[in-house]
Amino acid sequence: MKKLFAIVLATVLVLGIASSALAFTWNQAATTSDAFGYKVEVVKFTRSTGALGSGNYNADANATAVNGADVYYAIKLTVPDLAADNATRENAKATVKFTAIAGGYSYSGLDISGLSAGIYYYTNPSTAPTDDGATAFKTISELGNTSPVYASRCQDTDTAQVYAKVVSERPLDQEFKAGSYYVTAPNSTSVVFADKASTATPTNVVTFTRDASSGKVSSVAVTGSDAQFVAGLYDYLGITGADIAAGKIYMSDNNLRAFAGFAYKTESSATWKANSTPIILDPTVRIPKTGDHASVLGFALMMAAIIVAAAALRKTEA
Repeated sequence: MKKLFAIVLATVLVLGIASSALAFTWNQAATTSDAFGYKVEVVKFTRSTGALGSGNYNADANATAVNGADVYYAIKLTVPDLAADNATRENAKATVKFTAIAGGYSYSGLDISGLSAGIYYYTNPSTAPTDDGATAFKTISELGNTSPVYASRCQDTDTAQVYAKVVSERPLDQEFKAGSYYVTAPNSTSVVFADKASTATPTNVVTFTRDASSGKVSSVAVTGSDAQFVAGLYDYLGITGADIAAGKIYMSDNNLRAFAGFAYKTESSATWKANSTPIILDPTVRIPKTGDHASVLGFALMMAAIIVAAAALRKTEA
């Protein structure tokens, strides 16, 4: 029984070591996750006109467009209930982009960390600072009588698009702790692991030199006299010196965030198919509606009768 227990224990230990080493594969490009609470939606609308020029908007995913005519849309942002010091919230940024849509002001990196939990709408702020998310997004109550739906002229049905994205990523140029190590990527070509925070003056430091584009590690520099520090770090990362020499280790920003950080993204877009039915842009031109068909048909029949009668009269006179 003791022998069996020893075998089982040894197997568990081996599997434990293997799982820690295989916890992350540094030769694969990591992807971002969309499971972080924030949500952004580009919603298409159509507009119906009522009496005395009044109108209302109806959400319609199948809305079409005509060059030179308006398309209708709203950008809806849902902010989750996160603590003010939550790292995901602190680094949340929004991007909006308009293609072939007149009057659409595109912004990248709008800081939305100051928005509390709730539902917001993009307000198309043509004069807002490019990093001011609180100006760009408003709640329904903040909008007051202003509609969250925008009407913008479609310039090209082949390329017209409204795009929105929210991302939250760990800033790698700011030192953070992973396991017992203090990590930073001060630039695109290096990654640093230390035994102490930089403010405390580290004793042992390992610096990986990487390719700025792919993140492929080409060399390692060690500062300090503790050889076990390097061995422990390699074990924690699940890599070996042979892996580095063989060019198998890629410490890209995405890989670093996937291994010891976070990288989230949610996005949405709207495009419009071309409408084959002509749209009359002159509001003074009356378009026959359902119910007008009978009067139009009656008028056509009356004109046909007059023409037939005239033809018969000429024949009689001849």
